[in-house]
Amino acid sequence: MPDRVSGRRRRAAWLVPSVALHAALLGFGAWRHAHPPVAAPVIESPASELEVQMLEPLLEAEAEAEARDQAPEESVASAARPRAAGGGTASSAPLATAEAAADEVADAAGAAVPTEDVGDGPAAPPSRLSLSQLGVGSTNPFALRAAAASPPPAPVSARAEGAAERAARVKRRLDRALAQGLLSQDTASGRGSGSPVLRSIEAAVYSSSAPLNGQASFVFIIDGDGKLVSSSVGSASGDREVWSRVARQTAQALAQRKLSVPKGKSVRLTIAVTSHLELPSGADPGVSVDVLGIPLKQGGGPRSTKVDLLNPKNPLAPLSLMGDPADIGAKARRMVHAHVVSEELL
Repeated sequence: MPDRVSGRRRRAAWLVPSVALHAALLGFGAWRHAHPPVAAPVIESPASELEVQMLEPLLEAEAEAEARDQAPEESVASAARPRAAGGGTASSAPLATAEAAADEVADAAGAAVPTEDVGDGPAAPPSRLSLSQLGVGSTNPFALRAAAASPPPAPVSARAEGAAERAARVKRRLDRALAQGLLSQDTASGRGSGSPVLRSIEAAVYSSSAPLNGQASFVFIIDGDGKLVSSSVGSASGDREVWSRVARQTAQALAQRKLSVPKGKSVRLTIAVTSHLELPSGADPGVSVDVLGIPLKQGGGPRSTKVDLLNPKNPLAPLSLMGDPADIGAKARRMVHAHVVSEELL
C-alpha cells in the first residue's frame, strides 16, 4: 500500500507541470494570432532625372552655317530678277553678259565663305616638304652647301708632291730611330764614339789642377766625318776655368783623330767626370777620432778610418777601430772616373 501511494504522488507531481506548459503554449498561440507581426515600411528611391541642355555656341554655329548656305542662293536669285524683269531683252543678251553674271555669283559665293575655321571641324593638313627640300631628291642642298663651304680640291700634282714629302719625312724619322738604336747599343757595349773621348778626358784631368774631390760634365759635338768640332763644360764643381782647360786639352788631343759615328750623322756626346782622392782600399785619407762619443778630429771624408774611445753606447769595447790594414802607411792618390751619359744624333 505505501508503494502505490508514493507512485501516485509522483505521477501527480509530473502531471501538474505538464498541464501548466500546455496551457502556456495555447495562450501564446492565441496571442500570436491576435497580434500578427508588422512588416518594415518600404522606402522607395526617388526617380532619376536627366536634363539635356543644348549649348548656345553650337546652336549659333549651326545658324551661321545655315545662313552661309542660303547666302549663295539668295545672291543668285537677286542677280536673276533684274534680267527676268527685262522680258525679251534678257533672252537676246550676249554671251559675255551671262558669263559676267556667273562671275559675279561666284565672287559673291566666295565672299560668303569665311577664311577662318568655324566650329570644331578638322583643320586642313599642313603643306608637305618636297623630296628636294628633304635632301633625297635629284638635287641635295646639303651637299651643295658643303661643297660651297669646302675649299676647291688641290691639283693632282700638288697632292702628289705633298704625299711624296710626307713619305720622305716618315722615312727620315724611321732612319733616325734605327740609327739611334744602333748607336745606343754600341755605346752600351763600349764600341761607341765616346770610348776614345773617355780615355783622353781622364788623362787631361790627371794632368790638370782640377779639384782633387770634384765632378763636372762635358758636351762634345762630332760631325758626320768623325771630327770633334766643339767642346764645352756643363755643370762643374770648384773652379770652372780649370775644367774648361780640361775640355780644350781633350779637343786638342782628338783633333787629328777620326771618331766612329753613324754614316753621315752628327753626334752630341755628353760625358760626366768624377775626381776623388782616396787610399788603396777606397777609403778617404785621414783618421777620424771620437772620445766618449764626442768627435775630436775629422778625417778627409765620410769613408776615412775611424777610432772610437770609451763610447758610452758600447761599454764592453773601450777602444774600437774601423779601417783597412792595407791603408797603413799608404799615400792617397787621385782617382778619376769618366762615363758616357748620352749619345744623341743631330
